[in-house]
Amino acid sequence: MMRKALLVVGVLITASAVAAPERSVAPVEIVAAEFGVFDASDARATSFVPTRIVPHQVGQRYGWIIEVRSQRRSLSVREEYLLAGAESAKPDSGPLGEVLDFSQQRRNQVSQRQLVPVDGAIYGEWAIGPNEPAGRRHLRVVIEDQVAVSFEYEVK
Repeated sequence: MMRKALLVVGVLITASAVAAPERSVAPVEIVAAEFGVFDASDARATSFVPTRIVPHQVGQRYGWIIEVRSQRRSLSVREEYLLAGAESAKPDSGPLGEVLDFSQQRRNQVSQRQLVPVDGAIYGEWAIGPNEPAGRRHLRVVIEDQVAVSFEYEVK
């Protein structure tokens, strides 16, 4: 009998938890956003220089700073990084080649992480790799599943 009572109570608690309304989510306001390069030539401090041109030098650091207003302790941030004008593949000459067309193929990379605002700002940083080609880029930053900002820039 006691087991039945505990089972009924457990089911009721679970049902009420499932039916409970979601807590209100604190909004995130984008105050300002800048894209540029990070200069670490001074060992005492790294500086940020706003620009849309990133030098094509291995190790060159670049990225963004977004000023936010939010009561959240951390923010879910996704970066969608796209190389513009990526090579398109030719259709295969086999039986599927006539059906499949890869001309819209793109080279992209997605980064997902939790960032803690420091003095009201979050930062995203990348570095030019040894085999990274020069060219135009598009970077979209999504904060808490909402597109926050998009950056167009060029590596040259």
